[in-house]
Amino acid sequence: MDAQTIAQRLGGELEGENRKVTHLAPSEYPAPDAVIVVADDKQLTMLENKPLAVLVINQKSKHRPVHPFIKVRDTRLALAQLSQLFDTRPPIAQGIHPSAVIDPSAKLAEDVHVAEHAVIQANVTIGKGSRIGAGCIVGQEAHIGENCLLYPNATLYSKVNLGNRVIVHSGAVIGSDGFGYAAGPTGATKIHHLGSVELHDDVEIGANTCIDRGTLSNTIIGARTKIDNLCQLGHNVTMGTDCLMAGRCAIAGSVKMGNRVTIGGSVGIADHITLGDGVTLAAGSGITKDVPAKETWAGFPAQPYRKWVRGLYLQGQLETIWQTVKGTKRE
Repeated sequence: MDAQTIAQRLGGELEGENRKVTHLAPSEYPAPDAVIVVADDKQLTMLENKPLAVLVINQKSKHRPVHPFIKVRDTRLALAQLSQLFDTRPPIAQGIHPSAVIDPSAKLAEDVHVAEHAVIQANVTIGKGSRIGAGCIVGQEAHIGENCLLYPNATLYSKVNLGNRVIVHSGAVIGSDGFGYAAGPTGATKIHHLGSVELHDDVEIGANTCIDRGTLSNTIIGARTKIDNLCQLGHNVTMGTDCLMAGRCAIAGSVKMGNRVTIGGSVGIADHITLGDGVTLAAGSGITKDVPAKETWAGFPAQPYRKWVRGLYLQGQLETIWQTVKGTKRE
């Protein structure tokens, strides 16, 4: 496409020649037919004499590039939009493959695509435009909304409910039993989990992430929430809208999160914890108590960020304090 078309798609202004563009490139690998998104003026300076078609820059930038450029309000958002425009990866499924196993009672809307060796069990419903990758298993009475993507070898247990435009990456397991047992005379007696899992509109679940079904009610992931790879969410967890969770997090059962919660990598959260709206948890934190809305916590056990930073500073002063104390005793 040409630079003017790209500018229109981004809601920006093109200044300079309307050049042809074939791909989105990183700043390290410019090319004569590439569009490059520039985060700061330092990158702009580095690209002055490089071959490229057009730059995308922040409208507040004071530097005027020698190349044609498009001014936008948010360069990171522009990068996301361009990555979608230039995504040429083949679809994960095209048509209904002969090796797919689809129960006669399953209801597939128009334009549903099912790849090799996928299994669609009884009474499943799948909305129009959804694609089911190779080797996926969709359990009985599960519901998949419109324009969803299940990458190869994703698994949905029975009665799992996906909204529209949900993405589930390879190896993810949605709706497995929660870790619940009762002590009995012969050892641990399994608590059967009779709830399920709801993933609301525009949720994305990373590869090899597991989300347990609820004990009696459902585990719920709110709209537009994004969960990274290798996370574990226990039974009865509820996440609000627009939450972000980085990789390797472990969330115990019955945790309740508000909206716009941001969780760094490798965070652990104890059961029955409540996180308010807008909470941020630093990577590696261990959460053992409720966190009020809009607060940032860090450390293990986690505490308010400023308190945690001060504690680290004071720990760093211990050797100096000790040497001072020893010197005083000698005198």
